[in-house]
Amino acid sequence: MPTRRALTGVAHDIAHHSTSGLSYLSPHLAQVLRDAGLNTTEIELLDTNPYPPGALELKPLRLALRTLHSTVESIFQKSGFDLSDVTSVQLQATPDPSDPLGYLLQTRVIITADNGKTFDSGWLL
Repeated sequence: MPTRRALTGVAHDIAHHSTSGLSYLSPHLAQVLRDAGLNTTEIELLDTNPYPPGALELKPLRLALRTLHSTVESIFQKSGFDLSDVTSVQLQATPDPSDPLGYLLQTRVIITADNGKTFDSGWLL
């Protein structure tokens, strides 16, 4: 198993994927946040059915987040980790205020290891 420090890289990879168009979070995440009057959200990606708390249901976002959950598991495995090595994978996301269409997301991922230590990707755009 790799050292726990490598979880910072895993956090970065997840945040980078979440920001990219490959995650299909954009523009759906921005839409549900704006409809709910929220500027940002925190989503627990270890949940088998992750979704922003307080946001209205939007099927494309629901599907994108389910797929992201699977992608997170894949990123962990490729890095030599298992989801049982962590207690939380928190995605923080904020639609970029300069993009009214909602295609630009600022993302950050914070991983909490099973020993309680946190690993932070920092904010990505």
